Amino acid sequence: MVETPVLSARGVVKCYNDGRHPIEVLSGLNLTVMSGDWLAIVGASGSGKSTLLNLLGGLDAPDVGEVVVSGRLLTDMSERERSLWRNQNLGFVFQMHHLLPEFSALENVAMPARIGGVTKTAAEERALHLLDQLNLSARATHRPAALSGGERQRVAIARALINEPSCVLMDEPTGNLDPATAEQVLVAMQAFHRYETAFVVVTHDPDIANRMDRKLTLASGRLEGQ
Repeated sequence: MVETPVLSARGVVKCYNDGRHPIEVLSGLNLTVMSGDWLAIVGASGSGKSTLLNLLGGLDAPDVGEVVVSGRLLTDMSERERSLWRNQNLGFVFQMHHLLPEFSALENVAMPARIGGVTKTAAEERALHLLDQLNLSARATHRPAALSGGERQRVAIARALINEPSCVLMDEPTGNLDPATAEQVLVAMQAFHRYETAFVVVTHDPDIANRMDRKLTLASGRLEGQ
């Protein structure tokens, strides 16, 4: 039986217009991510890494080509269907944690599960279990303003994992952190490497990239393997 990729991009082209003429950022890019992959994407600033991550997550659409998540073509779905599919199959961790300030760490983590239809009790039980795995159970009732930078990013990782997605997409998850705090976040990421969830991490941090199982470089609109 042939294993189906959890995420794939085929012949993806993305252009932007600078007001005078289109600029091609991605040029027929291909990517295959299998279950449990531990993948870093590196590249120069402006090479299109964040653009690629937005396309992989269905937050933007390619001009040409296709992105398939857990067997479904994203452009074949309505916006509502795409949102629900993302909720169940993808997790996101951004450079800025994007936690909701009026909610506790526990409530922030539980929110994607609640959106997906899980009961409040079950969602919070699952969220507390994840926070405990990330050594944050003592901070569960604290709001983001009362948490350190590393704690906020670990909460964001727990939130990304709450629905047991097939793939987690990370955009510079340690970009705003000092080295010691970045190490905490990296250890938290590695704690979940034993699961079948795939991780795709866009990063400028060589320490993160070198610890991943696979590293690809985005250059001239395409991914080069290493």
